Amino acid sequence: MPYTDDEELPACPNCGTPNDTPSKVFSVIVEPKEGERGLTQRKVGMYQCSKCGTKYPIIVSRQKYLVIAEDQLKKIQSDVKDLKRTNEDLEQSVGSLKRNQEELEEMIKEKEKESQVKQLEVKLRALEGQVSYLKKEKGELEEKVSRFR
Repeated sequence: MPYTDDEELPACPNCGTPNDTPSKVFSVIVEPKEGERGLTQRKVGMYQCSKCGTKYPIIVSRQKYLVIAEDQLKKIQSDVKDLKRTNEDLEQSVGSLKRNQEELEEMIKEKEKESQVKQLEVKLRALEGQVSYLKKEKGELEEKVSRFR
């Protein structure tokens, strides 16, 4: 497992020369210490210094594992399956609710437009009534003016 540019290369403990590629990598399972839980798998790289020839091990990676009873694992797997199903149902419900919300928003816009139209129609009728009243008044005034002439 070669190292990338942002990682520090393992150095020889004898002369300090950095080495980038192990000659061999193997896995080791380490039992937990007292008070710890689970097992740890370590990948150990065996390096050989290109300058002085010293061989030395470096831990390349670690992975922790917890050991649980089979019935507990099956229960966890069942719970995960149920949660996935519930999640899918909830996602469908959310999608349906979003569609309903969009439909309701459209209906609200339409109702607002209808309401505005009705308000304008009421104002129009009121203005038409005032215009007819003013026409009638104008006619009466013109008649009175024509009598005085």
